[in-house]
Amino acid sequence: MTDLQTGRAAKPQGPGFVGSAVCWAGTALGWAVFTAWLVLRCAICAILVLGEPVIRAVLVPLAFLGFLVTMIFGFLIGDPRFPRWGMLAFSVGALVLYWCYLGFMSLFMSLPSHDRER
Repeated sequence: MTDLQTGRAAKPQGPGFVGSAVCWAGTALGWAVFTAWLVLRCAICAILVLGEPVIRAVLVPLAFLGFLVTMIFGFLIGDPRFPRWGMLAFSVGALVLYWCYLGFMSLFMSLPSHDRER
């Protein structure tokens, strides 16, 4: 929209007009929130990455040994008092808990894309 007398662009005014100071403040607030989110995400990611070997060293062998004990005592020996389905559910639950930890960790990480051409 141009002003016919001067040939310059008319300044937009009215209730929907957002001034430059308000835009700048919104942008600064946006950058502050974005920077705070990056710092928080980096801290959470560092904690999760440092804890992952401990979680893996506990849950994966626990799941494997539980599965092995279930196969031996529950199905091969066939002890009627052995809670085979509960032990099998415990083993699968330990693995699912580890996979949930990895999934939660992947929410805070940004990995590079492998589909770009070189």
